[in-house]
Order: sequence, then structure tokens, then C-alpha cells
Amino acid sequence: MKQNQFLYYRRAVIKILEEYHAVRRKNNVKDKGLSASIERKAAPFVNGYFTLAIVGKMSAGKSTFINAFLGNKNILPTGHFQTTCVLTKIEYSEKESIEIIYGDGHKETINGDISGKLGKLVAIEDQYSSLPVNDINKLIIKGWNKSKICDPKIVKGLEATSCREINRQLLEQYIDSHPKSKIAKEVTIKYPLQEECEGWRIVDTPGVEAVGGIDMETMEFLTAQNEYGSNNVDAIIFLHKGTDNIEDKSINDFVKDVFKSLSEDAKKRIFFVVTNAADDTFQNIEEEYMRKAKALFVEPYGIKEERLIPVDSLMEILYHYAVEEGKDAVSLMKSQNAPDSSWNEKVWKICRSLLRDIRDTLEDANKNINNENLLAMVRDWSNFDKLRETLNEFVKSEKTNAYNDLIQTIREDIRQCIDHRKNDITLLQKGLEAMQGQEKALGDAMLEMNNTLNTIRRKFSKETVAERFNFIEQRINSQILANDTTYKDIQRETINLYDLADEKKNTLFAQMALEFYKFVHVGTSKAFFKRPDFEAIEKQATEAATGTRTETLTRAIPGICCDDHEEYTVNVPNIDNNKKLQAFKTMSVRHIRQEYSKFKNDIQEEVEFYISKVGESLVSSIETQEKHLTELKNTYKVSSPEQLQEVIKNTNYEIAVFEQFIKSLEKC
Repeated sequence: MKQNQFLYYRRAVIKILEEYHAVRRKNNVKDKGLSASIERKAAPFVNGYFTLAIVGKMSAGKSTFINAFLGNKNILPTGHFQTTCVLTKIEYSEKESIEIIYGDGHKETINGDISGKLGKLVAIEDQYSSLPVNDINKLIIKGWNKSKICDPKIVKGLEATSCREINRQLLEQYIDSHPKSKIAKEVTIKYPLQEECEGWRIVDTPGVEAVGGIDMETMEFLTAQNEYGSNNVDAIIFLHKGTDNIEDKSINDFVKDVFKSLSEDAKKRIFFVVTNAADDTFQNIEEEYMRKAKALFVEPYGIKEERLIPVDSLMEILYHYAVEEGKDAVSLMKSQNAPDSSWNEKVWKICRSLLRDIRDTLEDANKNINNENLLAMVRDWSNFDKLRETLNEFVKSEKTNAYNDLIQTIREDIRQCIDHRKNDITLLQKGLEAMQGQEKALGDAMLEMNNTLNTIRRKFSKETVAERFNFIEQRINSQILANDTTYKDIQRETINLYDLADEKKNTLFAQMALEFYKFVHVGTSKAFFKRPDFEAIEKQATEAATGTRTETLTRAIPGICCDDHEEYTVNVPNIDNNKKLQAFKTMSVRHIRQEYSKFKNDIQEEVEFYISKVGESLVSSIETQEKHLTELKNTYKVSSPEQLQEVIKNTNYEIAVFEQFIKSLEKC
């Protein structure tokens, strides 16, 4: 069993949290201290998941890959076309279940054996595989009726964004048979996964065409933060089919569009996985194929070379099936039919062919054709062990920092407890006069708190936050709206502008984190600057600039001995390129300005939220200290010298318990 790094950290954090709470209870610590920060930092380990998202074209074999990764070939429906068009989350649970949230908000839960059931609930029927179902579903869920969706302008827009010709009759049929109450919005699968996947959440994203890229919901899911302030998605696997032409323009355009849509942080968490690695087509050119994949997709986008991994999903599924069902690989190789009803005959035919390829490889190496050798090579050809090992190394590197930060925060909290106890001893020894002096110090701290808050409010006011982003309007006017800009200039400058905006946003929140760290945790901003869809804008600009021109042509008029000719006129489409460029420029700028306004307002609201949290933290801290000081004074007033010595003795014992706990943390 491979080491599950996330599960290792989860168990370690749970154990440390139990000890932390126990030592605070034992010493009757009432002050909250850093408990809230500790719980927040521990929550992603205890209650969260290591979330792995799978991104790829519809034909990339995402569902088969996920089934193989999870060790069960029937969790997700598989097929050559669209299988599902919603985010599907698979999480560990001791019991199997499927929860579906539909477009009208109602939920449906299926408990018990779920194998093969998801396809019947959410898979797209074959007759609709030519439709851009995902885009149509969104309109239905929005409440659009058939006449509105089937409006020629809307249909034309759907065709433009999906690069598909839409059959009007088929579209109407789909809308009639798919009210929002039957359209799945979100799917969560609970399943008793193998231990190496416990604590993981695998997310199947909607398959996308070569043109069009990731839809907005998927992109926001990939780049957002969760309720604990950490990344919503820990790692992203970009899946590519190894039997497809690696240099195909549509594939390269798709990859480029995907990376353009992701934040810089998300790009650092990407793995590039090539499927169908056991196929003869791939194996014959594997070395050259992987070299090109590295040149096209790894080096240009900064993916680490070890994260370019070839795998074969069917080999992994076959391995798990043979081991778990106790099947003899030699008998499976010789069988003419699928071993049981859980196998699709076409899929089994491919597996049997691969087994025979392995047999030939073993014979060439003068090795025995037996169950052990066949299964060993099946596992080797699947290469999923290499993928899991690489992922676990990534988990270790990612989560080690978060784990160490949690341990350091616990240490700091316990040291504060020790300091408070030592201060209590000092006050009890010095008497009421010292306590009164501390009361005055707390009053001064309240005044200092107000000064601190006022300084923070001035430094991060709405006006100063807005000033950080004034460059956007300046660059729009100087770079994008310039008279001599071309389409490429506009797109390049827009990308630069968005990158700068992200950089400014990240700098702002990093500065806030440094200023506020004593009072509240500042997470990464969730404000999202939506990028323009230049392809859609160009199509709209083309439509706006398209008119007609009259052309005079001649045609023959049949006669008795020869053909006479006549002139006639026709109207032909005419695109005014200058008008098109101006429309493209205007539409692009309109989008940027609209999204910038929302982006700026969202950031300002986030900043205000953190400032209010700082104020709450400061007030709560001082009020807690005042309350404790009052209790200490009362203890002093009613205690005899002997009783005070006993209190001091007990406090020293508590300090020793705290110090012993800190020593135990050194082993973590």
C-alpha cells in the first residue's frame, strides 16, 4: 500500500489537536488565545480534502481515468461523447451514495450499491451528443423558455461558442424533455475508496471541446478558495489522450486557452497526464511523443518535468479487477468473452488485446507466461504507481508547510499561556498595587487600539485601494484604445493588464496579511477579474461590421443558335474591416471596464471585512484580559498568605504541564 501523505497528516493533526485541547482543559484555560487560528489551520486536514481536479477534452477518457485512479471501473459512466456536463465530486465514505442537486434546487439521494447508476441519472443521451448541452442547460436553469433559447441570434451564439452546427428540431426536442427539475447542477458521490485515496476528493470537470476552453463555473472552481481559506483545488490533472496527434492545432489551442484561464497559483499545481499509454499507436512513438509533449506543454507553461506522466487507465482497471476478484490473468487473456456482466464487450476486447501484447513482450524477454508475471507487467504498463508517487510527493511538499505552520501556531498559543501564568504569579506576589497598574495599562491599550484601527482604516481605505488600480483605466486609454492597435495588440495588452491587476491584488492582500497577522488571518482574495472571451467578441464585431454590397454579374440566355448574355445584380456579404476592428476594440473595452468595476468593488468589500475583524479581535482580547484581571484581584483579596502560596504552586505546576507539551511538539 502506497503512503497516503494527506491521510498521514490528517491523523497527525487530529492527534495533536486532541492533546492541545486536553492540556488547555487540564489547566482550565479560559482565554481563547490563538484557538480560532489553530482550528482554522487544522480544519483543512480534519474536515477538508486533498482535492484533485481532472480537466480534459470530452474524448480524453476522463471518466475511465478517474475510475482507474479510484480502483473501480463502474463509479463514473464512460463513453465516447459527453457523459456528464456538471462538476462531479467523488469523496471517501464508508457507505455508498449519490447526491444530486437539480436546477430547480431539489436534491435526490441514492443510497446502497451505486455502480453504474450515475449514468442513468445524469449522462447525456446519445441522440443529443451533437448539442452543446452544457450551455443549453445553463439557459434552462436560468429560466429561459424554448422560444427564447431557439431565437436565431441565441442559436447562432451557441454555435459560435461551441463550434457546432445546431439542429433546430433536436434542440427543441431536448428543451421539451429537459426541464430544470431534471438537469443536474451538482453531483457528489460518496464511496468506500481504497485507503490510498482516503481523505482525497476527486473532481470530474465537464468535458470541453477543443475550442471554447473551460467554462466559467469550472474555472472559478479551480481558482477559488474554500471556507478554510486554502485552495479549493490542491492539484489539477490536465488529461490528454496519447493516441491523439500531440501537434494537432485544436489541441494546442485548447491547452493554451485553459492555461490562459487559470491563475498563476493554479498553474503551479498542474500535472500533465497522457492516457492510453499501453496502446500500440502510442508505444511505437512514445519517446518522440513525450519529447514533443514536453516542448509543447511542459516547458512553455512552467510545469515540472516529473509531472508529465504517461498512464493507461484500462491496464489499471484490469489489474484491480484481477486482484480483487481473484482472477487468473492467463485465463483472462485466453477468454473470448468478457468475464462477467460488469464489463463492456468492446472495452474487454481492448483489454484482452493488451494482455496478448504483454504476453508477446514476456516471450521476447524469455519470461514465463504466468499470472504473476502478467499482472506485474499490467501494473507496470498502467504506470499509476508512478502517478500516485508523484502526487503524494506533491501533497507532502504542499501540506508540510501548512502542517508546520499549524504546529508553530500551537506552540505560540501555549507560550502565551505560559506567559500569562507567569504574569499571574508576579501580580499575586506584588499585590493589588501591581494589579491596578495593569488595569491602567489595559486602559492605555484601549486607546492604542483605537489609534491602530484608525491607522489601518486610513492605509486601506476605499480610496487608497482604488488608487492601486488606477493604472487599468490609464492602460486602456494609452494601450488598447490607441489609434494604431491591431487585434493582437488588444489581446496582448489586455492579458498584460489582467496579469498586472492580479499582481496588484496579491500584493495588497500580502501587505494586509503582514499588518493584520496579530489579529486575524488574511486569506487570498476571492475577487475575480473575468477575462474577455475574445473569440466571442470577434464574432460579435464581425456581425456588427457585416453589411451587403451589390455586384453586377452576367449570365447566358439560351438561344436558338448561340447564347445571348444579360447583366444581373446580387447582394453579397461585405465586412468593413475598419468597422470590425473598431467594434472589437469597443466591445473589449466595455467588457474590461464592467468587470473591473465589479473586481474593484469586491476587493474593497473584502478589505472592509478584514478591517472589521481586526477591530473585533482587538476588543475581544482586551475585554478578556480585563475579565481575567478582575478574577485575579478577587482571588487575592479573599486568600490568606498560605492560600496564595498554594495558588502560586498550582500555577507553577500548570506552567510545567505547558512546557512538557511544547517539548512533545518538537517530535512532530
